[in-house]
Amino acid sequence: MTETNAQVPMYYWGIPDSPLNWCELDYKVSPFICEFYNTISSFVLSMFGVYGLYLLFNSSFTDKSLSHHIKIVSQLGIRAKVTLSYLSLAIIGIGSAFYHATLLYKYQLFDEFPMIITISLFVYCKLTLDQVQDTDSSQYKIFRKILPYLLTGYVVTVAAIITVIRDIPTILQASFGFLVLVCVTLSSQYARSIKMDLRNSNPKKLLAYCVGSMLVAYLCWLVERKLCSDGYVIPGVQLHAIWHVLTGAAAYLWVQYYICINLEKHNYKTKLIYSMGIPSIRVQ
Repeated sequence: MTETNAQVPMYYWGIPDSPLNWCELDYKVSPFICEFYNTISSFVLSMFGVYGLYLLFNSSFTDKSLSHHIKIVSQLGIRAKVTLSYLSLAIIGIGSAFYHATLLYKYQLFDEFPMIITISLFVYCKLTLDQVQDTDSSQYKIFRKILPYLLTGYVVTVAAIITVIRDIPTILQASFGFLVLVCVTLSSQYARSIKMDLRNSNPKKLLAYCVGSMLVAYLCWLVERKLCSDGYVIPGVQLHAIWHVLTGAAAYLWVQYYICINLEKHNYKTKLIYSMGIPSIRVQ
C-alpha cells in the first residue's frame, strides 16, 4: 500500500540536510518557508546593516548634522572599513534568511561565511585604530603588515574546514566565538582607558549597549538549544529569532562605537542621536 499525500511530509526546498535543526517547527507557518520566524527575523540583521550604510551615505540637505558627520568620517579615512563592516552585516542577514527558509547546508554556509568575515573585519578595525608610527617597535610594524594576511588565513581555514566537515557545527561556533571574545576584550580595554564615567562617555555607552545586546542574544540562543520542547521554550516566543535581532543590533552598535572612538581620538566632540530607540553617533 502506498502512503497518501497527507502522510508524506512536504519539503518545498527539498529535504533539509543541515546538521542543525532549530527549535522552530519546520514548515509550520508556511509551506514555502521551513522556519518562518527565523527567516523573517534574519532580515532584521540586514536592516541594521542597511541603516548603518544609510548613516554613512545619506548626505541629505535637510540633515546638515549628518552631512557634516559623513564628511568628517570620510576625512578620518575609516569610511571604507565602516562600509565593508555594514555591508557584510547586511549579507549575513540575507544568508541567514536563505538558510532558515530551506535548512539546506549550502545556504548554511551562505550564513556562516559572512559571519566569520564580519567579525574578522571588526577585529581588523580595532587592531588598526592607531596609525603605525616611526617610534613603534619593529615587531609591531611587522605584525601590522601581516595582520590582513593572518585574518584572511583564519577566515579561509575556517571556511575550508566547515565546507568539508559538515556535521560538527561547534567548529564554526568556536571559531566565531573566539573572534567575538577577542573583539570584546580589545574594545573593553580601550573603553577602560577613557577617563570618563559611563554616564558621560558616548563610546562607553555604545559598547555597553553592544555587549548587553550580545549577552542577552547568547542567553536566548543557549536556552533555546538546551530547553526546546515542541517548537518553543516559551510558548509563542521564538528565541532564535530574538537572537537574530539582538546580534544584528550588537554588530550595528559596535561599528557605531568604532566610529565614535575614532572621532574622539581626533578630538571631535560627539553626541548620540536616538531614532526609534536606536542610537547613532554624530559629530557635535
